Amino acid sequence: MNSVNLTRPDVTLRLTREGLIVAATMMEHDRIETVAGWHGRHWHETVTAAGVETIRRLVDEALASGVSSFAPVNQMFPGGAEIPLEYTTVSLGENGGLIAIGRRFNVVADVEARLIESRRTMESNHWRLRESEPRDDLVFNAAADPMLLLDPETSVILRANPAARQALGAACTGRFLDLLTEPRRRSFAATLRQVRNDGQAPGVIAAIGPDRISWIVRISLIETGPAPSLLLHLSHPDNLTDTPANRAIHPTLIARLPDGFVVMDSEGIIEQANLAFLELVEAGSESVVHAQPLDRWLKRGTADIAIILDLIRNHGTLIRLPVVLRGEFGAEHMVELSASAAGGMIGLLIRDISRESRPADSTGAPGPLARALQSLSWDIGATTIHEAVDETVAVVERHFITTALAQVAGNRKAAAALIGLSRQSLYLKMNRYGLE
Repeated sequence: MNSVNLTRPDVTLRLTREGLIVAATMMEHDRIETVAGWHGRHWHETVTAAGVETIRRLVDEALASGVSSFAPVNQMFPGGAEIPLEYTTVSLGENGGLIAIGRRFNVVADVEARLIESRRTMESNHWRLRESEPRDDLVFNAAADPMLLLDPETSVILRANPAARQALGAACTGRFLDLLTEPRRRSFAATLRQVRNDGQAPGVIAAIGPDRISWIVRISLIETGPAPSLLLHLSHPDNLTDTPANRAIHPTLIARLPDGFVVMDSEGIIEQANLAFLELVEAGSESVVHAQPLDRWLKRGTADIAIILDLIRNHGTLIRLPVVLRGEFGAEHMVELSASAAGGMIGLLIRDISRESRPADSTGAPGPLARALQSLSWDIGATTIHEAVDETVAVVERHFITTALAQVAGNRKAAAALIGLSRQSLYLKMNRYGLE
């Protein structure tokens, strides 16, 4: 389809003040035939009989006021074509004659028709939306689960159904993000951005309100009038018994463990911690670690919280993953992490192994790496130093790779991060040592 620029004329006529055509030009896209045959003729002679009076009126208006109104006529071309055009006429002064500017009338009419159709569509959508609003209100208010409508940009709560008002009470007003702890607030804001961009996001678990009750929050983007809103559907996590009685029992049990123990949510945010963990990270009280990410005390270069959570998410448990904890005042401890997950929460056992002797086992026998190194035999003269170094490196690398894979249940991505290799380097070394 050829586009037509309505700001430029399709036909331009240079006229004398008596309406005699002196020159005529056409736009390139309309040059279907010549207009040279109009030269020297009166303008009204080039239109159909119905347009003669219209042409005379346009000339008179231009002579009287300088510019005429727009008027449609059927323009007859020398080759016999008849095309509807809309003309206006402009005076060039007493001695300058006139200029007639014509545009295809069907193009103008097409634009007007499109505008009318667009307006009809908008009105139809408006009334259809108005008719659906009462039904949507009934569903929203009758829902058994808490439901909230948020402003997508500010997270301000626009509406709350009766179930939400009963469950959250005074927390049903203001910004929804203010109802979350600071670490959770940042991750939840990222989830809201994903919903604004994609229309939806996976459900997340969040502790909401002053009582920090955990909910599964599912978010979707819906149309609610002139601007969309975020619909939050809250439901209790399966098998999550977060009652006041249970919350009172947990601290007593956790505090008596000789090893560090923390309870954290699915994003790695600490909910509870015992005294042994506080001593490891040099925290004066539980308030220092509460609502903080565990990643805050993991030394860089060891497995980070993303790898730990990924392992727990994929396998449901974590068994003796070695990492280094760095305390508030710089003390470092080599620890082993073991974990299990249930109901959207994670229990993490943290065992300090920094004082243990690693080369031998409990019987005093050398460890697997020491035994592998002892099996190497180097005869001076028969083995060069470079060969000895290569053999030693191969034994150490093989030991690190097999041990890391065993600790992360075969997860190669986590194993690579654990021993400081890229995944590509890990694959190459596994292939070299026949560990595929």
